[in-house]
Amino acid sequence: MKKLMLAVLLCPALLFSSSNFKFEKELVVPPDGVYKDNVISFGGSIEIKGKLEHTLILINGTLKLSGEVGEDIICFFSQVEIAENARVKGDLFVIGGKMTKAAGVKIGGDSTYFRFDMKKIESTLIPFLADARSFTFFKTLKIILWFIITLIVFAVIPHRINSAEEIVEKYKLKIVALGLVAFVSFLVLLILFVVMFFILIGIPLLFGLFLIYFAAFIFGRTVIFFYIGNKIAALLKLKNLMPSLFILLGAVFYALLQFIPIAGPVVLLVINLFEVGIGVGYIFRKKLGVAVS
Repeated sequence: MKKLMLAVLLCPALLFSSSNFKFEKELVVPPDGVYKDNVISFGGSIEIKGKLEHTLILINGTLKLSGEVGEDIICFFSQVEIAENARVKGDLFVIGGKMTKAAGVKIGGDSTYFRFDMKKIESTLIPFLADARSFTFFKTLKIILWFIITLIVFAVIPHRINSAEEIVEKYKLKIVALGLVAFVSFLVLLILFVVMFFILIGIPLLFGLFLIYFAAFIFGRTVIFFYIGNKIAALLKLKNLMPSLFILLGAVFYALLQFIPIAGPVVLLVINLFEVGIGVGYIFRKKLGVAVS
């Protein structure tokens, strides 16, 4: 069920991408072999003895690497084993699970490993925060899930996220207004399509409405997390951070807002309007006269 939920969540985000990602359950790249596509795997077993030319995203699976990965490795809740002569030209990012890495491994970018226990996080960190009783295990899990989704979206379409970030800088008021209009339009169309649901034509319209809104929302949230994290890093004068840490900072900021009474929900509402506005604005950027590079 968890794998199916993640797959459903990722499908709209992948619609934005022109990248060649392939879903693999079992993948073995032999010592003299070259795998030329990006890889996403849910609960799979990946063994790379040769070369994977692009990016690997692994969720709740196993990875054995003794060869080379041409770009990034991003793993969630997975068992990761990296041999001595292995090489990763991009970044290595592992959250949850277990990672063993030999001393002679060559990492071209940054290497980040977050090892945590969800029960320990809930029983130690959360009770010290204000209004902790309202911050349940499921809310914690939801925030981590959003972090994973936005990080994967960024990994799949980094150039689109970077270019969409310009929208936030240049058209703040326009984006909020667009988000409000989009949200109201969604509610009106939702009521209309629910009524039409009893007619055959209402079924595909309702499905299409949810797909577009959901895709815009996920895309917008990824941009917002990246944008907020970038601003926090600049404010704290943190330099040379990998993009995934911008997403993490944005997700943490979003989570902390939920502890602030009155002002917190208001700010979150504005952020939600930004997210929808960014997604819709980017999809229809040419018709709306929104210029991005």
